[in-house]
Amino acid sequence: MKKLMLAIMSSIILATTLCWATPQLIENSAAPKNGVTDVKLMEKWRVGTEDDEVFFGNVLQVLPAPDSGIYILDSQLLQVFHFDSFGNLKATLGGRGEGPGEVNNVNSIMNLPDGSLGIGQVLPGVIACVRPDGTPVGKIRVKDKEAPDSAFVLFMDGYALGEDILAVVMRWRMGETGTMTQDMYLRSCDMQGGPLVDFLHKETSFDLADFRFTEAGYDFVWTRFGVLPNGNVCFAPERNRYEVSVSQPDGTLLRTITRPYESWRRTPSEAEESRLSHAAIASHYGREVHGVEVEKTEADIVALTAMLDGSLRVRTSRGDRERIAGVLTTIDEFDTKGIFSSQLRLLAPGDPTRDAIYILPDERVIVVKGAVEAYRREQNTERATDVLETETPLEVVCYAPDIN
Repeated sequence: MKKLMLAIMSSIILATTLCWATPQLIENSAAPKNGVTDVKLMEKWRVGTEDDEVFFGNVLQVLPAPDSGIYILDSQLLQVFHFDSFGNLKATLGGRGEGPGEVNNVNSIMNLPDGSLGIGQVLPGVIACVRPDGTPVGKIRVKDKEAPDSAFVLFMDGYALGEDILAVVMRWRMGETGTMTQDMYLRSCDMQGGPLVDFLHKETSFDLADFRFTEAGYDFVWTRFGVLPNGNVCFAPERNRYEVSVSQPDGTLLRTITRPYESWRRTPSEAEESRLSHAAIASHYGREVHGVEVEKTEADIVALTAMLDGSLRVRTSRGDRERIAGVLTTIDEFDTKGIFSSQLRLLAPGDPTRDAIYILPDERVIVVKGAVEAYRREQNTERATDVLETETPLEVVCYAPDIN
């Protein structure tokens, strides 16, 4: 009898282990459980107007600061502006150079586990660490597993992940036949830049003698990843599929969240806009570009944000385009269990095809007016025929939900 009971208990334990080890697939319906809610956004402050003392060259990223303020990264000036919660400038961080807190090129900023700000130099991949008041506190050199000493390891973006970093890292590998292989990783790294766990990997190749850039080949989780409050990692791995993966910090896949979605088919003008944007990206490779190939549809998921309450908010291509007057965009909300709970229609001025939109974890919404054209202008990329040649100042507007 004792042996029989032990066998039964072992079977139960094994079955429980297998159950927990199997990722959960959450297939939502096309319609949100609680319908559509209008969220009126109230302007809290704005900076960068013609009469403002602060002038932006190219705003590339916006990040919440630990003091409830905002960090704004200017990739043209190679500086980060730290504004308080009322829009007052507190400090200017970073700058061009090799010294402490300085970088020579930049693509991102991130809040580090110790509360300092990381300013991400793309190539070679380095994170310059500074305190919110601008005091430098060291640098982190991002390394690759297979080539720890390679100078062709690029840092693209990141988030704090417990005491480590969740990073998007790129590595260039040169071939003997004139080709270059580009490896893109979503991985965790320690605070010395050493790689830990790979959550996602994608590989694409280029012929350097006949350099052609493709949107599909370059696509990755650039704006489609984050860290939930419980430390789990969330990301949308595929461009042309509405799917969000949630993994533990050790890489174990916990759940996959999906819902039916019809990809937005581009008009000829939208395809040209995408070509211009990807031509700007291709210009960073230092090669004569012989062609840029873009997709026939927009990406299903444009961006996702892990909110402070553990829910997920997902921007979609349709939400950005199926708009009525007065609507900035419509975002999908998933609760902590992955259920498609509601759609939030954000009521505020703006155009997602021209302006950059940042949904912050605390529900603030930042709109950078004219960000798309400013990025192309910085890269000296040809302009679309319907864009005015008049350059207007970049304005950054902070909104918050109207709770009245």
